[in-house]
Amino acid sequence: MEDELVDLSSFSEVSIEKEPGFFEKIKAKFSKKYLILASALLLIILSASTIFVANSVRKKTPMSRASQDNSQTSALFLNPSPTPNPSLTPNTLKETIGFLPSWIVAQKAKVYPERLTQIIYFGLGVTEDGELIQFTAEGRETNEWKYFNSEYFSQIRDEAVDNNTKVLIAIKSFDNETIDKLTSNPFATDKLINSLLTLVERYKLDGVNVDFEYVTDVDFPTAKYFNRFLETLSLRLKQKNPNLILSVDVNATAVLVDKAYDMVKIGEIADQVILMAYDYHRAASTRAGPVAPINSPPNEHNINESLNSLYGRVPTEKIILGIPFYGYEWQTLNKSHKSPTVENTGALATYKRVRELIDNRNDEVVVWDDIAKSPWLTYTQSGAIKQIYYENERSLEEKLKFAKERGLSGIAIWALGYEGDHQEPWEVIEKYFTPNPP
Repeated sequence: MEDELVDLSSFSEVSIEKEPGFFEKIKAKFSKKYLILASALLLIILSASTIFVANSVRKKTPMSRASQDNSQTSALFLNPSPTPNPSLTPNTLKETIGFLPSWIVAQKAKVYPERLTQIIYFGLGVTEDGELIQFTAEGRETNEWKYFNSEYFSQIRDEAVDNNTKVLIAIKSFDNETIDKLTSNPFATDKLINSLLTLVERYKLDGVNVDFEYVTDVDFPTAKYFNRFLETLSLRLKQKNPNLILSVDVNATAVLVDKAYDMVKIGEIADQVILMAYDYHRAASTRAGPVAPINSPPNEHNINESLNSLYGRVPTEKIILGIPFYGYEWQTLNKSHKSPTVENTGALATYKRVRELIDNRNDEVVVWDDIAKSPWLTYTQSGAIKQIYYENERSLEEKLKFAKERGLSGIAIWALGYEGDHQEPWEVIEKYFTPNPP
């Protein structure tokens, strides 16, 4: 076997030496074949790579309309504290919306349409049968309907028209059963929508605000029927006038946990989504605390968390940040921060109320909470310790800066009139709705 191998080796060497053209012939013959095979192999490898990459992208990128509309915010949603791209952040906020409750109209409190882009009259209740609640069981006008038709509100609407400020009507319900029965009944929803369209036309309104505040406690497909109701209402409004607005209010903590709100679908349907970024503590809270904290300790909810939960679900250009012109006050067990409260002592503390208290007392201690970005104070009255967590010019500016930095569409104030005659809140707000100098 060794001799044969040697002979073959010798033959090869001799052959190559004796026939100089042989190598070139072999090279030309096989180079062409190998070139074809190499090219085919390269094409197969490239095709396989392309398919692999495409599949990987498809698996990592949800192909929902919300994610397509929010390519920027979908990426931000992965970060618990998104940092917006400064080049995409507008210099000013576009919308300054004010909720105007019927009881504020009843007081004939001063309203400034020239400082607002929208006024939302709050609001008319609805029944499970699709009726707008305008009269009591005894046949008397409800206060909401009475003041909607009042001379003073008519004057406000006229001033709004003169200032190109839009006026919307809010419909409201805070009862789970009413909301479920209404939205799941196509005859009831059709009746309600027809009544709303008539109201919009008769009073020359600019749209409808939906404030259905639902707390899930039963296994009912609320989201499915609520979506269907909003879709139909939006379609009918746009058929009447493409410029009519549909806005939807969502509770700031419900969007974190409540399956009644399909935020992706709501974000597609509504023109504006108003995040009611307040009432993180309420009058009935067992501990005192900030009403609208931008941040908070890990065991408490906050505005930052609520807004982050909407990234990738609702386009940021549709989100309106609700801000309070109020806080809450409690009798507390001690003067410490977030002290336990005395049961049934919680009460609303409007901006006006707090300003008057600070102006008229000299024993209050005011503290700034740098995590919540809001103030709180404590004082003693007839031996009882009181605490108030509230909003002032500094905390309002923090919220306006927050909304601007996140690229939101604007703010919605709850509620007009709570500031009394004080101009300071408006002076802060106007800084964020005036174009920056070139």
